[in-house]
Amino acid sequence: MLKTSLKLVGSATALVALAVSPALSADYFAGKTITVQVPSGSGGTYHVYCQLVQRNIGKYIPGNPKTLIQNRPGSGGAKSAAYMANVAPKDGSIIAMIAPGTITTPLVRKVKFDARKFNWLGAPAARAAAIWIWNGHGIKTFKDAQKKQVTIATSGFSSAGSVFPRLAISLLGAKFKLIYGYKGGGALNLSVEKGETMGRWNFYSGFTGVRPTWIPKGKIIPLIGTGPKHPKLAGIPHFTDLLKKGTTERALYDLLGMNLEVGQAFYLPPGAPKNVVSIMRKSFAAMMADPAFKANIEKRRVEYSPVSVKEIEAKIKNAFDSATPAVLQALKNVYKKKKS
Repeated sequence: MLKTSLKLVGSATALVALAVSPALSADYFAGKTITVQVPSGSGGTYHVYCQLVQRNIGKYIPGNPKTLIQNRPGSGGAKSAAYMANVAPKDGSIIAMIAPGTITTPLVRKVKFDARKFNWLGAPAARAAAIWIWNGHGIKTFKDAQKKQVTIATSGFSSAGSVFPRLAISLLGAKFKLIYGYKGGGALNLSVEKGETMGRWNFYSGFTGVRPTWIPKGKIIPLIGTGPKHPKLAGIPHFTDLLKKGTTERALYDLLGMNLEVGQAFYLPPGAPKNVVSIMRKSFAAMMADPAFKANIEKRRVEYSPVSVKEIEAKIKNAFDSATPAVLQALKNVYKKKKS
């Protein structure tokens, strides 16, 4: 009888603890503030997407928390990812956007994060991108860039803006010279505009969102496409057009290209309580499904092409699982820093 009573008391205690768990409370986020972390500086469309999420996500979360935005640039997005993996609170009070290009970094470099362990919330867009050059340098096509040196502005070594130009050098013989150290899209654009450098890798909507006249006026010219294909980039070669299926080179591109197929994906740190993750995923999905949110994105002249949590997780898993020793070695060669 005593044992039965103790069991009942224990069960009741567990139920009470479960009932008062803040992760399950309907007003868990009431009175709290959620920070949306940008993995780059301001002035570019990474900031735009994070700003759009920051200004909208609160009204879809029970308790209507306040929201803030925070820039954490560095190492092409790896600094932000490492912070989220090791330092950020796990209570749902901070979410971040991944910088496309950093998901595969742990395959070749010692970094303090593993994107497979992040709690993904979804992505508002997976965007088409290209390597671009400012008009006036005598370079009109990718073939020209295989003959004449082109200086490319970029941020960190792990950033997509560095990875894909290096891939073009390694696999396609492009004569790109990368200039590092720019903090965010605004600084990169200014560098190209002022003539400090000749071009940069960027999303198509990376220009339409913050420099809407550049493409229509022919100020910036696309040379070679990466990521999802875009009808307005149909006149230039894409990496997949120049790399034969079944080759290590194509498999290498597909592995790196996964970063772009995942897109502007947001996530919570590893170890966040399951119930907090559930609340945030439902809220994020509700935001992305709202026509008003889509209208806000289009008003800012950036792309709306959502990617779900299941799609993100599947794309990452498939890419990591298909990374054969030969592909990993090729990837390591791309990431190998050359002595100047």
